[in-house]
Amino acid sequence: MFAYAHPTGNLISVGDHVLWSYINPINDLNHYACVMISKKGSEPKVYIQSDYAASDFMLSNNRDDIYIIERKYLQDSDEFKVRVLKATVDDQPKVIWNWFKDDYKIGEGGFFMVSDDEMVFSKYPEIFSLKKGEHPKKHFEFHQPIKRIRAIENNLILLLADSTCYLVEKNGTILKQWDNLIDTSLKNAPLNRNQIFDADYCKGELLLSYWGRRSFDLIDAKDHRQIIMQQTEPLTPHWVAFLNNEKWLFSSQLSFNGSMPKPHLIRLSKQNHQDIIWSTH
Repeated sequence: MFAYAHPTGNLISVGDHVLWSYINPINDLNHYACVMISKKGSEPKVYIQSDYAASDFMLSNNRDDIYIIERKYLQDSDEFKVRVLKATVDDQPKVIWNWFKDDYKIGEGGFFMVSDDEMVFSKYPEIFSLKKGEHPKKHFEFHQPIKRIRAIENNLILLLADSTCYLVEKNGTILKQWDNLIDTSLKNAPLNRNQIFDADYCKGELLLSYWGRRSFDLIDAKDHRQIIMQQTEPLTPHWVAFLNNEKWLFSSQLSFNGSMPKPHLIRLSKQNHQDIIWSTH
């Protein structure tokens, strides 16, 4: 069912640009992945297009450097292969790790590059490190199963568990945690998945994509939580990213009836003004 095929990927900000992964064309049943790019005042455009059907892109950045994991599925051998590309917003990506077999769905739970030769990624419930040409190893032990990992400001890491989010140092030392992020009394969650799908952190604020409640939430530096955007069926929140004082909020129209997902990307200003950046409905 193609509604399950997306969202795979994520949304990141680099300088004054935002990049995200999707498929192109949007209604393509062969699922040729792409990376889209946009900045304030310009229309979104395709930044990179995969040459492979049943493909996906996952994104990360270190300041101005953009790292892209491209994944393809080989039906004949029933296996996934991935490669790693490096780029900037002004230069086309270059391959820095060539294709290799992927048994971990690397990047699907988030990743970041320690260097061009080493990455850290999340594969539920563990966090792994992987050096180029080697096999993954546990990066550090953590007391909770982790669903998603994200490198953020000041060399810190954001870890997303089932109902808790942690701000940690590179060695796993916890600096802050947010508990009870899930409303356990909630009913009628999309696909019965009452979960936080994605999170980003900037200057004391935690931005959440709450799939189960169809909402985007913000927890400020004083731990006050508010819904900054409530959506209704069929829109389902996926990804979030801070860009300076803006919040970029990505959701899709998911009907779960066999039709392809349709994207819906909003830019929310500091004054809570909403601009629809990319939408097909």
